[in-house]
Amino acid sequence: MRYPYTLYKKQSKIGIMWHARIWDESQQRYAYSRTTGILAEGKRENRREAEDAAKKLYEDFIAQKKETEASQIIQATHPKPTIKTVANTPLAEYLSNFWSTESEYAKFNRDVKHKPISPAYIKNNFNDTRRHVEPFEGFEGVTVGNLSKAILKKWLIWLAGRRKTRTKKDGTIIDEGTITGRRANTVIQSVRVAIRWAVDNEEIENDPFHKLGEVTETNKEKGVLTFEERKKLTELPVTVKNYKQRLMMLLGCYCGLRRGEMRGLQWGDISNGLITVQHNYINGEGVKIPKCNSARKVPISSAVQKLLDFARKEQEVQDIKNKKPVNTSPERFVLESPKYNGKPLSNNFFRDRIEIEFMNLGITAEQQEERFLSCHSLRHTFVTLAQLSGIPDVEIRAMTGQKSQAVMNRYSHAPQVINFDDARQKIETPYIANIQKTVNG
Repeated sequence: MRYPYTLYKKQSKIGIMWHARIWDESQQRYAYSRTTGILAEGKRENRREAEDAAKKLYEDFIAQKKETEASQIIQATHPKPTIKTVANTPLAEYLSNFWSTESEYAKFNRDVKHKPISPAYIKNNFNDTRRHVEPFEGFEGVTVGNLSKAILKKWLIWLAGRRKTRTKKDGTIIDEGTITGRRANTVIQSVRVAIRWAVDNEEIENDPFHKLGEVTETNKEKGVLTFEERKKLTELPVTVKNYKQRLMMLLGCYCGLRRGEMRGLQWGDISNGLITVQHNYINGEGVKIPKCNSARKVPISSAVQKLLDFARKEQEVQDIKNKKPVNTSPERFVLESPKYNGKPLSNNFFRDRIEIEFMNLGITAEQQEERFLSCHSLRHTFVTLAQLSGIPDVEIRAMTGQKSQAVMNRYSHAPQVINFDDARQKIETPYIANIQKTVNG
């Protein structure tokens, strides 16, 4: 070991002073230099005093070094708990907490903005992150703070290639190919909203979603029924077993009601030949106002009125058959379920029976898939056929509750139902009339 310290002189503002170089055994060099505070003056230049000061500096250095080493050992064996922040929270954990009814985001929208987020929306986003975020291996070990655009791009590639499956009632699993661009972007949005909330609250510095973009959507045009198919619905026989599914069809394509609005329809909403669309039934939430606050009035066609009268009478018959008082409450659901104690028919009823009704019209399962027909196609049918019937767009929007012309245009699919022979005749009529006029003249 070298001598623990050496002395040297150095000029300062107040004169020449003694300094000490201190040996560090771990580094095997004189690693530290300190002033002794002793002036080099007089015959002996105060060297003895400088040596005593240097010795004290060395002893202090050794003591401090031992204290530091002891502290490091303690920290290694008993590390201090890390303070939990949004930035160091694992991404999957953060998203799981974010998409809950008691998160700060949900409370802010409910209590500050007075625009509460529906539990169904929160649940859907929670399920999306569970299904499409947690399984991605690239997110393993990733926290909110170190989420990067590069990681997100890899996730988008993985997400775009996800397979979509459907399980039939008999347990058969059907591979329906990769998820659509629209579905992928819905999942992306559930993560984007949560991350941007953290950015807005200054809990993380940068937004990795900035200029990231989305998966390109190739939307398939929603199918609609033709005038002939809609008319055929009114001519099909009505029985006790099928009147509810038939009423579902007519409420959609003759009145433009959404599925939730059909489920929420009450007898008190019907009077003087009009339906006041003011209720929307959502599982887990019950009766709410229609989507986008689109309360409105819709005229009832004779075919719809006939089925409503049938439904009203049948409910009375069932009450008597079940030995219950006849329920004429205005709050009773028109499409009431016999299974769920006064609640409306389930979503599964609409999904299953819509296929049967399309088949009753002669549209096979393959044709339904090819034409992209679903329950929501009935609302598209209403808009399309109303336009072709000559009803002004402003009136159609009033009956559907659509806020803008652009939204309504997305529901119009005239090319699917145009009678081109009839159109050709109308186009040629003026020409033929002119020819005849010329000949006769």
